[in-house]
Amino acid sequence: MYFDIAAFLRYNFRAFFKTRGEHYRLTPKRFLILVIWLMIYIPAQLINRLCFLLDEIFFPKYRKQEIQKPIFIIGNPRSGTTFLHRLLHKDTDSFTAFTVWELALAPSITQRRIIWAFVKAGRWIGNPIRHRVNLINKRLKQSKVNPAHTIKVEEAEEEEHIMIHNWTSETLFAIYPYRDEVLPYFFFDRDIPKEKQRKVMSFYKKMIQKHIYAHGGNKILLSKNPSYSSRIAALTETFPDAHFIKLVRNPFEAVPSMLDSMSIGLNIFCDPLEPYPFKDDFIELMKFYYLYPVEYFKDKKDKCNFIKYDDLVQHPDEIVKDLYAWLGLNYSKKFAAIVNHETHAAHHYHSKHEYPLEKMGLTEERIFREFEEVFSYYEFDNHDYELPDREMFWQLRNWPQFWKTQSKQRQPDNKMGKLQNENFAG
Repeated sequence: MYFDIAAFLRYNFRAFFKTRGEHYRLTPKRFLILVIWLMIYIPAQLINRLCFLLDEIFFPKYRKQEIQKPIFIIGNPRSGTTFLHRLLHKDTDSFTAFTVWELALAPSITQRRIIWAFVKAGRWIGNPIRHRVNLINKRLKQSKVNPAHTIKVEEAEEEEHIMIHNWTSETLFAIYPYRDEVLPYFFFDRDIPKEKQRKVMSFYKKMIQKHIYAHGGNKILLSKNPSYSSRIAALTETFPDAHFIKLVRNPFEAVPSMLDSMSIGLNIFCDPLEPYPFKDDFIELMKFYYLYPVEYFKDKKDKCNFIKYDDLVQHPDEIVKDLYAWLGLNYSKKFAAIVNHETHAAHHYHSKHEYPLEKMGLTEERIFREFEEVFSYYEFDNHDYELPDREMFWQLRNWPQFWKTQSKQRQPDNKMGKLQNENFAG
């Protein structure tokens, strides 16, 4: 299976020998992190490659596994994608999604079968693995690394991380923040050459086939990846019957939240020259994620459902019910009860996260001016800033406002006021 060995060698040579004056400068802290990372990554990949080979020997039928009508939740980072993903994933009769432990420890069928066997055997001796998982989850919950995006070992997570196993993931940007090498993956359809796209997507499809096969072969893939906002053409080519759910949030809220999240990752693995590096790149990325799906789906109305973040956090039950009708899925009483419970919890949660614009080198006015096109198209609250007196690009191109027509079709009855819930903003 494909692995970009040339990129692996380039990234690491650069990480150790070409760092002066860069955000990834080789400080003692970064040197130690790189050494530990490579001491874990290289043996893990050797084990993974052996297990991939064992998959071909013992589970060759996975290659015939059909991937029917996968669902991709996309959107700008910090726009509610994690909340919706984890909520829908509770419908275990319909969906399957990659979990944290599968992404990190068991990308192959062989590894999962071995781990499942140990878990099953452990039930006879007091469930030691379950106790260990609970301990890890407790420590993850207490961690202050990224409080706006909590994780659990067995919880659904972005399966784009699976691409770390062939060295073609934008997740690597936190460790190797190279604008020329890694940043293009954030603009996949636009900036990755077609030949490379085919190799990446071929690997990705095999990973999906392995996952669905390992979980019984009869469930729908439920994917959540904000970065796939730039990969919709490649995904549609690979999975022609795929559907997309696009979440959007007011830039006044989404941009600072996203910059903070990216800063956390970069400050863990690097010693950047400033607290919020690559700010201009991330702003450009956010604009692309807001508008590229609009352009792509302009003549594909039935392929994508646009949802505003505020609608999701105010009326998750209505949103989910509407999505099930749109997707033609059975909205069971069991799952409806789960959604109702989560809706009640949503209405009683209040975020404590604050993002000081001044420390980020931003102002509300700059955000508004950078995202005028976005404010115009999505009709977000503009905090009394005035849009320019001219036709916007989206108007000149006649992009339909699907978010508006789809929102009118929902017409939720819940009159509850606006909630600012950062916990939903993954």
